[in-house]
Amino acid sequence: MKKFLLFFSLVLGLAFVGCQKSEDFVNPEFMCECGSLNWNGQEYPLLMAEYVLEGEDLFLSRRYFLTTDIRLEGESKPHNLSFQLGIDSVDQAVLYIPADTVFNLVEEVDQNDELFPYRTYTGTNGIVNVNPAILGGTESVSFQIILRETVNGDTVGFDIPFSGNFTVDI
Repeated sequence: MKKFLLFFSLVLGLAFVGCQKSEDFVNPEFMCECGSLNWNGQEYPLLMAEYVLEGEDLFLSRRYFLTTDIRLEGESKPHNLSFQLGIDSVDQAVLYIPADTVFNLVEEVDQNDELFPYRTYTGTNGIVNVNPAILGGTESVSFQIILRETVNGDTVGFDIPFSGNFTVDI
């Protein structure tokens, strides 16, 4: 009986030690520490900020791609925000939406929302400041944009303030 109790205590002790909760995994690949976005009055750090040239002969053009996790407390499934910002030329320090040719698209993917898991937004008014790294280096961008949700290509709903700043290596 003593051997059984000792064995049972050992198994129970190992099970308790084996069931300790470890820290949540944070993928270092997508923690760029390259800026932040302000969405619905809350600031979120960026997971990624990248750029591509619109064309090889258009070396002053940029298409920026930003991603962040906007998961709210209590949400168990992914809730992300992606932002695309396209600029024909970074030869101007300040660009205005809609006056200047600035492509912008915000996509919200919320797998916690069964009715509207995917939403898109576009800027109706705003300003983009670019500190270009034309010869290479770190390029910094800040923006303040008024968004409206888009449904079938039409803007609907209320104005949504959207701002942020980020850096990319050119």
